[in-house]
Amino acid sequence: MTQKKKWSAAKKFEIALLAIKGETTLNEICKHYQVAPSQIHAWKKELLSRGAELFGKEGKTKKTNLNHEDAQRKLYEKIGQLTVERDFLKKGWERFQGNKDED
Repeated sequence: MTQKKKWSAAKKFEIALLAIKGETTLNEICKHYQVAPSQIHAWKKELLSRGAELFGKEGKTKKTNLNHEDAQRKLYEKIGQLTVERDFLKKGWERFQGNKDED
């Protein structure tokens, strides 16, 4: 009995890409990587059907970056607001402490 060989995603991509390019025959690829032709066809089919998702993620990444930038802007605004409030309270506390000593 033969054990199933575990292929990394990068190696699957490499083999499927070789099959798509057509620079080498399917038999040569099978012999070189010791892979069944049906497996290469499956990887090739998956690459062709799901390849568009790779480019779709780019748009999501840009949208995510905009969301992060918006969140960061809101946080900086909140930091500014809290700094002003702290300074106001600090001055009030100092005045209160100053009046307490005069009594």
